[in-house]
Amino acid sequence: MLVKDLIIKQLEKFGVKHIYNYPGDTTLKFISSLKDSNIKLFSPKHEGTAGLMASAESKLTGNISVCLSHSGPGTANILNGIADAASDRVPMLLISGQVETYNMGTNYKQFVNLAELTNPLTVYSSVLINPESTIDLLYKAVSMAIARGGVSHIIVPMDIWDMESTATCREYPEHLKVKKIPDPGLIQKAVEIINKSEKPVIIYGRGCKNIRNELIEIAEKISAPIISTLPAAGIVDYGFPYEMGVLGHSGNQYASELLKKSDLIIKLTATWWPSDYTPKEPNIIQFDTAKENIGASHPVTLGIPGDISLAIKQLKTNLNEKNNKMWIDHMNEIKNKWIKEVNQGYAENEWPLSPSQIIKAFSENCDENDIISLDSGDNVIFFGKFFGNKCKDVLISGTWRTMGFGLSAALAAKINYPQNNSIVITGDGGLTMVMAELLTAKRYNLPITIILLNNGNLSMEKNRMIAAGLPTEEVELTNPDFVKLAEACGITGVRVDNLDNFKKIIKETHNNEQAVLIDVPVSSPIIPGTKLM
Repeated sequence: MLVKDLIIKQLEKFGVKHIYNYPGDTTLKFISSLKDSNIKLFSPKHEGTAGLMASAESKLTGNISVCLSHSGPGTANILNGIADAASDRVPMLLISGQVETYNMGTNYKQFVNLAELTNPLTVYSSVLINPESTIDLLYKAVSMAIARGGVSHIIVPMDIWDMESTATCREYPEHLKVKKIPDPGLIQKAVEIINKSEKPVIIYGRGCKNIRNELIEIAEKISAPIISTLPAAGIVDYGFPYEMGVLGHSGNQYASELLKKSDLIIKLTATWWPSDYTPKEPNIIQFDTAKENIGASHPVTLGIPGDISLAIKQLKTNLNEKNNKMWIDHMNEIKNKWIKEVNQGYAENEWPLSPSQIIKAFSENCDENDIISLDSGDNVIFFGKFFGNKCKDVLISGTWRTMGFGLSAALAAKINYPQNNSIVITGDGGLTMVMAELLTAKRYNLPITIILLNNGNLSMEKNRMIAAGLPTEEVELTNPDFVKLAEACGITGVRVDNLDNFKKIIKETHNNEQAVLIDVPVSSPIIPGTKLM
């Protein structure tokens, strides 16, 4: 079998359903062979988007994603998406085309050592030189990406694609699905520590999205307020009495009072630890699937690696019920103060609307099956503070924090879950970075909803400059008419002129049949706590 066909067959056995790419000379032979496979190829308008779409797919599904890049400039362009996956530790396979073997190392056009280019971002990288090692390399690459939570990179020179190989495809490595069982001895130690505590707090991450009921049960049992990381927003709604919102600047600033007064912090798959909002000498029990995450940002009293669902099942049955009235009263006092601020919002006026008004209105009309993608910037801060409903998932560029992620992720979400509403909340800065991808939504008939918070500037950067006493420079934007732009791209565009109008449009565009861009003129209020990084 030819190498290009062998790779496709092996990817199918790995369960790969999509590949994200932008065509280039060194990958054309492979792309052509995909036509008759079960793998669907998606080609956005830029390689960077292809990488971000693959990263978003992994975050959403938990499975390995695949993206494809041309040599030289193609791989250089896709690096942003690769960095996002690497930073958030999700499994991804990057396959790069390369110049012919006899041109490697020369001054031939578009040649660069691709492994060196991606090395800081990968857990494994190799060049396929001998066709007989095709399956060995692929198997190792996928295994490493899944086991370590990162990006593997396979580089295939042009002349290798059409070479014959006698290698045989292998079935999916089932052992990679095996969940690590937490140590019962460590679980018992955790039980003993929790039972002795009087003022526990739980911080939970997106890894808890499949154990929502157990999370709530434990919080109620031990009277522990729960605080989420931003990617975990939407797992528990604000209506749950113990829910205290998102940790840090992007959420409930008063939650830090609970953390600093607590005698025990229980972290469940949460790595976020903003120093301005957390105690300096905490007493922490940390549960995480990855050993290396435990204690990475702070000291821990006890670390418990292993599958979180298995850990929680072992933990909850042995916990004593708590009813510390003073702690519960303090929690309620903090929550009432926070909810009052949520209800008031920031700098709300008739026109332009405040982002807080828009996020609250969206939250009220959100469905628990919606998938929400966020870009980077103040739109994320406002979402963290004012979104209080349940949803299926929230996709963000967590550690890398690249602009342009939101639209890319929303496209990937609709591809992977076509039955769910896919909504992106983005600023005008983030959208204009990738606005050519409106054409991608049209091309593949992906009926996403784009909520554009349009303030005409890079508000996060502008407000940080103001907060730091710096003269503002180069933070104003030159924007198109976004409604006309959407229509020119073949999708629906609509402009909001008041809050009731926005609420009406949101309801009407749920379950829309084609992509819709909602242009919302908003103000740029400075959020309390804004400062330079």
